[in-house]
Amino acid sequence: MDNFSTAFARRAGLLALAVLPLASLAQNTDSLMVVHGAADGHKVSRLTVFKGGGLLLGGKFDEDISGTYVPAEGSGTRLMWYPEKAAFRFGYVNGTQWDAANIGLYSTAGGYNARASGDYGTAFGKDVVAAQISSTAIGEYCTATGAASVALGYYAHTNARQGTFVFADRSVIDDGNFVTDESFRAETNHSATWRVSNGFRIYTSANRSSGIIFQSGAPITGTNSTPSWYQSNAVISTSTGAYLSASGVWTNVSDRHKKHRFAAVSGEDVLTRLRRVPMTRWSYKVDKNNVRHLGPMAQDFHQAFGLGPDSVSIGTIDADGVALAGVQALDARTQAQATQISALKAENQELRSRLDALERRALAATVAAAPQSPATASLPLAVAGLLAGGGIGAALLRRRR
Repeated sequence: MDNFSTAFARRAGLLALAVLPLASLAQNTDSLMVVHGAADGHKVSRLTVFKGGGLLLGGKFDEDISGTYVPAEGSGTRLMWYPEKAAFRFGYVNGTQWDAANIGLYSTAGGYNARASGDYGTAFGKDVVAAQISSTAIGEYCTATGAASVALGYYAHTNARQGTFVFADRSVIDDGNFVTDESFRAETNHSATWRVSNGFRIYTSANRSSGIIFQSGAPITGTNSTPSWYQSNAVISTSTGAYLSASGVWTNVSDRHKKHRFAAVSGEDVLTRLRRVPMTRWSYKVDKNNVRHLGPMAQDFHQAFGLGPDSVSIGTIDADGVALAGVQALDARTQAQATQISALKAENQELRSRLDALERRALAATVAAAPQSPATASLPLAVAGLLAGGGIGAALLRRRR
């Protein structure tokens, strides 16, 4: 408090402060009290209290590099305007957060232990720090240590990364030790980093009928109101009906009730058109040298099928449709060929049966017509038949050759 008293006394002497009646020195008829002082040889207003409750504080900015003119330092509860640094403070601090060395030029801080030591810095909340030029920290235990960085929420930390935005929800477990903290930190310059354990939601209509939701892929916790298009098992849900599942599968919307202008497709026509589409291996210009792809060019695909909104892109659902139509056409061919093959097999079996019957009749006739020698007469009939059959087979073999 000694520093505050010294500063106040210095101002009283230097500026010749005086509280004057409204009628004599008021700047306008709405003012109740005006405090004047001298500056550059002129009388200027330093403090004005208005009838409506307004308060105007003036001063002169000079950066106060030595910190001599700070109105008060140390812990305490106060409302403090520091004109030499054009800085404003309100609330409570338990240490040196509002000492001259921790007050940035043109900075603002308010709340509980809110420190804005960076020039043009802003700090609001509890135990928040805006330590770099043009940095902002708002919330609880938030720290902005990167130039022009923003830390919002709970334990958000810009981690000395400039141009970053960090938002952290209150899903962490606080161990009560601000030193060891549970900060959610930025990882690289010029980035936005979010911790939102129950999803990141962007609605593009007032009734939430359109938008996108980023989610962990597990059902949300607690009692929440969600739009009808929300997919509880998705990582990305969209109001269009398309979504990315927790297992990594992108699913296109294909509801019949969202389609019209139906037309039948000829699978053979699809195959004919597909033959005209060149297939090549290629790489995107932004790919690394070892990354390769295979497929058609959008221009060729569009010329062959006329699908999609333009000739420079291919929708996955269109490529899938062409592939499925082609598969159906090939399957129809396969079924037709299978039917033909079955018919040919049946015909071949019939011919084989007829041939076997003819061979049996020829064998029987040959056996019956052949004279029996004394040697064969004593043999059993079956053995004689085998010998005769072997002879006939040999004869037929010679004939076929």
